[in-house]
Amino acid sequence: MASTRVKTTKTGGATQAERLQASSLQRREQQRENLRGAILAAAGELFLEQGYEAFSMRQVAERIGYSATTIYRYYEDKDDLLFAIVHEGFTEFQRELVAAAESAADPIERMVALGAAYVRFGMQNPVHYRLMFMQRLDFVFDQRKDEQQPMVGSFDVLQRAVASAMDAGAIERGDVERHSQVIWALVHGITSLALANGGRFGPDDVDRTMEIAMKMMVRGLRP
Repeated sequence: MASTRVKTTKTGGATQAERLQASSLQRREQQRENLRGAILAAAGELFLEQGYEAFSMRQVAERIGYSATTIYRYYEDKDDLLFAIVHEGFTEFQRELVAAAESAADPIERMVALGAAYVRFGMQNPVHYRLMFMQRLDFVFDQRKDEQQPMVGSFDVLQRAVASAMDAGAIERGDVERHSQVIWALVHGITSLALANGGRFGPDDVDRTMEIAMKMMVRGLRP
């Protein structure tokens, strides 16, 4: 009796069976990533809609059309799930701040670029921003599963810019951390005001406010 065999002819260093297996693994991994993204998006929306106490894993499952058991395969509990959203947000936030810092050689322009990147991130990612800076600020210094801490790393980007500006004599010398916190408070105030005003504080208002705020900041920090 003739038997059916999977071809093992090599093409480009891999057999057909190996290529099929790799393709299948890649497809399953993409499906897992898509589901993980859907879980995080639904969880963030529900948390902001209902608050911490009313928010549940079951509601997340219902919103995306899966069983609660599926959600628990990815996350231990709702704190673990919310932490994942915050961690994801800070990872992208840090990436954008680094890009902004690297875009300007002048120390003052670098701080202004960081301020603009901060506000832009908040406006473009309102769910992440609210969780990161307005709802669950306690996660900022939380560390789980030996993960890196982009929460702390993103603030370090600002502190390095402030220290560099002090070293260059562009701003007055002082406590780097304290100066960085003041700049953070300034841009956070503008961003949170824009997000809390339900559209009444629009993009044009944000841009004009940022322009004035950055000029005031620079004048105030000059030696």
